Amino acid sequence: MVDSGMIWTYGLLTVQAIAPIILGSFKSLKTPASVRARRKARKSPSAIPSGDSDTEDEDDLDADAELDETLTWGDTLLFPVMGSVALLGFYMVLKYVGKEWINLILGVYFSGAGMFAMHSTFDTLISFFLRTVGIKPAKYHFRVSSKLRQVFHASFTLPSLLLIPLSIALPALYIPLGRPYVLSNLIALSLSTATLQLLKLDSFLTAGVLLGALLVYDIFWVFATPVMVTVAKGLDAPIKLLAPRPSTGTVTDFAMLGLGDVVVPGLMVALCLRFDLAQYARRHPGKDVGPRSSFSRPYFWTGVFSYLLGLAITMSVMTYFKRAQPALLYLSPACILGPFLLALVRGEIADLWAYKEGAEDSKSIVDETIERGSEIAQKARAEARAKAAALADGVSGGEGEDKASGAEGEEQDGAVEGDDSWMEGGVAGSGQEGKARKRRTKKK
Repeated sequence: MVDSGMIWTYGLLTVQAIAPIILGSFKSLKTPASVRARRKARKSPSAIPSGDSDTEDEDDLDADAELDETLTWGDTLLFPVMGSVALLGFYMVLKYVGKEWINLILGVYFSGAGMFAMHSTFDTLISFFLRTVGIKPAKYHFRVSSKLRQVFHASFTLPSLLLIPLSIALPALYIPLGRPYVLSNLIALSLSTATLQLLKLDSFLTAGVLLGALLVYDIFWVFATPVMVTVAKGLDAPIKLLAPRPSTGTVTDFAMLGLGDVVVPGLMVALCLRFDLAQYARRHPGKDVGPRSSFSRPYFWTGVFSYLLGLAITMSVMTYFKRAQPALLYLSPACILGPFLLALVRGEIADLWAYKEGAEDSKSIVDETIERGSEIAQKARAEARAKAAALADGVSGGEGEDKASGAEGEEQDGAVEGDDSWMEGGVAGSGQEGKARKRRTKKK
């Protein structure tokens, strides 16, 4: 029978595991491709961003999402291979060299990475709280331009600036303070959330392959060898979640859950949430659906419940047999079966299986960092139109010009006036096409 102390320990571990999955899943959302295309077509070339609309905020979220990495099923097959190599490497170092140096290196590395992850996570939480209470902080923009082209753009709010010192100080104190487990968990939670935001699966086939392959990997290294348990206990770094066990001694013992047991099933849960958003956008083609839209989330909550069920089974089996268990042995089947059974009941199994992300991102990427509403852009646009009008007047009043040449002048006019691609967020064509366009404007 499990005592009340262990119930508290497992409850704390469960809350820590599910929190980054939920937060990271919502951070992985971006506006569906069809809605982005409609918004772009609707924007006027001279429109100036207002700076206070939800649409602009969602555009900023989509800009952040361009940094993500989408995995295919072929990519996921490398995970067990790379994981095995890394695991064996850590095991050999712990066994033949000692853990002092490797723990120091990992501590420094994850402290540095934790600064960025912690700022991103805290910023998301603060922004959500402020929106909930009806406060919308002013957004500021930092831009670096070279002539007419903007080469760098970053937007920020006052709360995000104030979070920078805290996000640097906490991870920096991780090693000097003796690696306290609370701070270790805080860094681990932030890293898990950031990973779920940046790493995405392109389909449910990929999710099934990933969970299945890592299930075999987890079983082998936990049951067949002492490698996994040795590395998990030997490495003192924020790569696992810790919850103190009830103890009467002076040394605190911890129940632990590896970040892989959070992130890998979390990728499936995040995919379910993005599928919910895509389904809602498909059923409401006239709506501007985005990451902050209110939409039903049946697959997401099914994925969350499936994860909790798998984790509860893992802890129950671990308590019964009193030995470490490969968590993915129970988490993988639960997270795969839950969404697929729901799709079967709802008659959406074909939609679920056909859903694929990243197809629209494989198209030619257009530079969207141009400041469309800047004063210099508007001035250049006016000058271009004035030159086009002067050119048109000169062509129409010239001697020996016939109607055909007049028509050609009008085409030149259109070519000059229409060459505003640098203000529209990208280059209309290749370099050769741009040179040809310039040659056309010089004809008389």
